[in-house]
Amino acid sequence: MQKTCDIVVIGGGGSGLVAGARAATLGRSVIVLEKDKKNLGGGLNMASTMRTFGSRWQKERNLPDTTMLYLRNRMDETFWRIDRKLASNVIRGTGAFFDWFEEIAPEKAADFDVGRYVFDDPADGPLGPQSGGHGPGAKKGSGRIFVETAAEKLRELGQEILLDAVTEEICTENGKVTGVKAAVAGEPVEIACKAVILACGSWIRNPELVKKYYPALAAAQPYMGESPHMNWNYTGDGLALAEAAGALMDEENRTIRMMGPMTMCRSRVMSDMAASRYSIYVNALGKRYICEGSQMRMGVFDSGSVQLEQPEGKVFVIFDENTLARTLADGDDQPQPQVPMPNMAGHFPKTLEEAHADMDPALEKNDGVTFRADTVEELAEKIGVDPAALKETVDSYNGYCAEGMDWDCYKPSEWLAPMTGPFYAVKANLGTDGAFGGIQIDENMRAKAKDGGVVEGLYAAGDICSGRFLNMTGIKKQILNDMSFAVSSGFIAGTCAAEYAG
Repeated sequence: MQKTCDIVVIGGGGSGLVAGARAATLGRSVIVLEKDKKNLGGGLNMASTMRTFGSRWQKERNLPDTTMLYLRNRMDETFWRIDRKLASNVIRGTGAFFDWFEEIAPEKAADFDVGRYVFDDPADGPLGPQSGGHGPGAKKGSGRIFVETAAEKLRELGQEILLDAVTEEICTENGKVTGVKAAVAGEPVEIACKAVILACGSWIRNPELVKKYYPALAAAQPYMGESPHMNWNYTGDGLALAEAAGALMDEENRTIRMMGPMTMCRSRVMSDMAASRYSIYVNALGKRYICEGSQMRMGVFDSGSVQLEQPEGKVFVIFDENTLARTLADGDDQPQPQVPMPNMAGHFPKTLEEAHADMDPALEKNDGVTFRADTVEELAEKIGVDPAALKETVDSYNGYCAEGMDWDCYKPSEWLAPMTGPFYAVKANLGTDGAFGGIQIDENMRAKAKDGGVVEGLYAAGDICSGRFLNMTGIKKQILNDMSFAVSSGFIAGTCAAEYAG
């Protein structure tokens, strides 16, 4: 089968659909190739809040413009190692994307509410259009709205979206893109085109790449909980395609972002105790390794990077009847962690009886996630750590509580409460927010070439791109979050590829 179009988009995730739809609205013919047999949108389907800068929507509502402050702060945090042109383009691209979205779907844009990106600091995080939430009556998330709108626009304009389409080669001639070879439902297809946009997502499900760049994660994966980002076919196919086409690859800053400690169990109370200031965290050696409540200070991503460094990534949240009672007594008057960690405000029980009504059914399941014991040694046997080591840890901690000085992990004195039993433990999983980077891009999302310049007609968007973040000792430090970059980079790639193809 042979086909012809202006632009081929490889990857039907959020950034790919936005790129294709944007190019189509500019009058270019587009074919989207998605290797999944049924689904479009990828991880963007799960995203709700984003950062938007300089959109008409914000200006019409007289929302303060924090663009310059935000950019300065993020560039300071990344030591000005991010390309300034790329940084300013992707920031401005968020507003340009939403202006375009408002043009093609005005009734949907009008239904968005004013809010902030879920992890933002109010000091510099922009107030902008948001949709989504949790619980009955919650609106559909922004990401899913963008995915559905872009797919609808592509079909409305008569463009092709081919599922079960595995791309085998990006064809080039004299450093310029000329076409694509693929297999659609197993049948070979050749597509002649002027430009290709690679939007294949991350490489988190590629064991060879994970082991190469994050050997500690490869060792810890058997212990990890299943992350939503692991459910998509993120095998890094686009990296090999780009490299074979002459693209310059990034070996320095590819990054996997960890999340943890993640407590997901049958008991809401036991899960929430990971966020209690009175609990302690121990690793597989039965030793504390961090000042507890780390998500409240560091955020769940940086805290997860610390957990990854523990043996096999194993961590348990330990508390007892006394620390549970102290948590109940504090009620809502205690620090609340960042989402997606449990937030106890408004739902935590008021009495021990109510707490045990929630905990006991989960403990009776004996599912290897929640544990109860009368002694520290018995608890250690149940969770699989050395009893003597765990007893030494608890005894030392109780000594710090009596002294009012935590010389091990420096917990504030008002957070110190001795543990006397009965004792409880919750297995705390590692999670991942995905694997990022690989293709070096310029400010217009063009793939840089190995021999200098760019690969003419080759663009990249979304998680497969390097440039918006740094790998700083294994930790991802970024100027823009994944969802915002997905739609911004997709919009820019679609705009620039359409101009090039014209």
